Amino acid sequence: MPTPVIPVYGIRHHGPGSARSLLAALAETPPDLILIEGPPDADALLPRVADAGMQPPVALLVYNPKNLRQASFFPFADFSPEWQAILFGLRRGIPVRFMDLPMRLAFALQPEAEEAVQLTLEGLENRAPTASDPFTDIARLAGYSDPERWWEATFERTAGAGGPDVFALVLDLMRALRESKAQGGFDEPAETLLREAHMRQTIRQAQKEGFQHIAVVCGAWHAPALADTPNIKAASDTAHIQGLKKINTLATWIPWSFDRLASQSGYGAGVGAPAWYQELWNTPAVPGTPHARWLSRAARLLRDNDIALSPAHVLEAVRLAETLAALRNTLLPGIEELCEAAISVLCEGAEKPFELIERHLVIGDVLGAVPDTVPAVPLKADFEEQLRKNRLKISTEAQSLALDLREGAHLRKSQFLHRLLLLQIPWAKTEAVEGRKEGGFHENWTLKWLPDYEIRLIEAGAWGNTVAEAATRRARHRTRQTEQLPELVRLLESALKAGLTPAMPAIFEKLQQMSALAHDAPALADAVLPLVEVLRYGHARQMDLPAIGRLLEQIVPRVCIQLPGSCRGINEDVAADMLKRILAVHRALHLWRPERLTSLWVSALEDIAGQAAPLLAGLAARLLFEQKSWAPGETALAMQFRLSHAQPPVEAAQWLDGFLHGSGLLLIHQPALWQLVQQWVDGLAEPGFPELLPLLRRTFSRFSGPEREKMLDLARQGGGRQAALAGEPEDWDAARAELVRPILDMVLSGNQKL
Repeated sequence: MPTPVIPVYGIRHHGPGSARSLLAALAETPPDLILIEGPPDADALLPRVADAGMQPPVALLVYNPKNLRQASFFPFADFSPEWQAILFGLRRGIPVRFMDLPMRLAFALQPEAEEAVQLTLEGLENRAPTASDPFTDIARLAGYSDPERWWEATFERTAGAGGPDVFALVLDLMRALRESKAQGGFDEPAETLLREAHMRQTIRQAQKEGFQHIAVVCGAWHAPALADTPNIKAASDTAHIQGLKKINTLATWIPWSFDRLASQSGYGAGVGAPAWYQELWNTPAVPGTPHARWLSRAARLLRDNDIALSPAHVLEAVRLAETLAALRNTLLPGIEELCEAAISVLCEGAEKPFELIERHLVIGDVLGAVPDTVPAVPLKADFEEQLRKNRLKISTEAQSLALDLREGAHLRKSQFLHRLLLLQIPWAKTEAVEGRKEGGFHENWTLKWLPDYEIRLIEAGAWGNTVAEAATRRARHRTRQTEQLPELVRLLESALKAGLTPAMPAIFEKLQQMSALAHDAPALADAVLPLVEVLRYGHARQMDLPAIGRLLEQIVPRVCIQLPGSCRGINEDVAADMLKRILAVHRALHLWRPERLTSLWVSALEDIAGQAAPLLAGLAARLLFEQKSWAPGETALAMQFRLSHAQPPVEAAQWLDGFLHGSGLLLIHQPALWQLVQQWVDGLAEPGFPELLPLLRRTFSRFSGPEREKMLDLARQGGGRQAALAGEPEDWDAARAELVRPILDMVLSGNQKL
């Protein structure tokens, strides 16, 4: 019986040059079995690669259904050698199998503390770092400081010019590098040795089954270990694997994206420029074509974004890229040369336009797709159904979505997106609503899909088989776990926005219990505004609101009683936090307008104005004045007392900071108050003034430009006309007032005729 032929093709994962050379080698010597470095757990999914709806980039997802934190992605792009090998075998009827260590064994080996989602397909680019890296050494011998650039220039950028013979060179090179590493005293990691033992055992098993021409496709670093299979005793490999525990795993195909394939995204076995590698794969092996096409596309992209460029710019950029490549002794320009040429010529040295090129032509905005027939967990199927019903599409590009909650279709979209947030799938993030649409009836969202959300969907499937069911159970679980009142209020708000009516009773019950027992006034204060906003705008979401009103009637009186005590004897930093809470409660009560609770809040503000920290006392005085609880004369007397020379200057400045918080119009339109401030400033002692200057500058810097200009005019005029502290009327010119009276009568009465 003839000795089986076992050619080993050492490739770079996601390498277009490796893929071309591999296809040429397979076509030249067709095998009767193709073994590929990958998880055997997913062998049953390999025929799906040939489906018409399968559009790379995609990834195999292998996970432990009983512990969803144990999950691994195995990404593939169109230019991945493994992907092309699978297609080659399927199209020619050649059996294709994975041969790496199964994840059912690998998961069992992971310590509990290290369980986490893994991104795999190890190879040349994620080898374990050593004190003496053989790849760095050989790259330096070739004139490269970066081994990645050397590998790309030598094996990938040549567009497969090396052909099938390149694999013999790769094998000899890897063998020499591994021997050099071993001689330096650096052993291979135990995981690598275990994986290679299993791959050799897979090769032996295939030989026992009668396959004569087995093609082995693996990461280049593993090639010598697999090529030496006939020289390594099977018993030795069996000893490595024997006795390993096994756990059940499931697998499926999921869409992937170029930005997740890129090494910048944190994926260790990725490539820095997927879009450029796709260009190399799509372009025929004609010298000069790939980089010229890439720079032409870059120029077209900039022109589409209103940046003027001529054909001369492209020609100059191509010449510069070729010159840089020649200086660096490479056959063709790589992505580094292209980026430098694009920045220098097309972007004229500006970094901002290049960000556009980097996003679209270096990283790429490509998102793959998988057929609907691929197995999916029930929650994923419901998620896709909800996408169709709500007419939403997944994209890796950021998309904006504006919703008017008074429309039924928009309300359903909002509830769906809020349910996903409760399931910790932040595909959509809310943005501030500005302008005339500001309020509770409108929402602005930014949507951007990341492939990691696929595993989050699977994790969320532990809570239920539909998005609504899973979000409801998740909300109930968080209700039981939450012991902080503000967090529970935020959960209530999220559940209401998500339309999770079944989760409401448990949240309300716990809210009532926690608010009744709470002694933390700031925590109670934090709960008021979110509840009022739900109460005010809840009818747009078709919510049941009476229970929220009853809850507020329990919380607000306690806030009014307890909050003033929390505002005394505190430092400036704590006072700044309390200021935000006071403003939030004040806004909440202004929106809600409960008549019987208004007097309680006024009493609380008067207590704060009289005895709280200076910053908060000043804020309370302003709020009392604005809602007409204090007359101008009463406010002026309070200011006169707080800014008197008997008060420490720093405390006076802090009081003024609180009093003027938000706007300086109060001083501009109340001459008596302006006069008091000016007198206080004029009377400051010169030695202490530098200490107060930063506080005063901080206070007045918050005002708008026109407000500061008006104050400067008042200061130049010496404060304008003197006004009595008690609010005495200023001089009045009755004759001039009579001249405009007819026009005012017309405007106020609505009469259009004089």
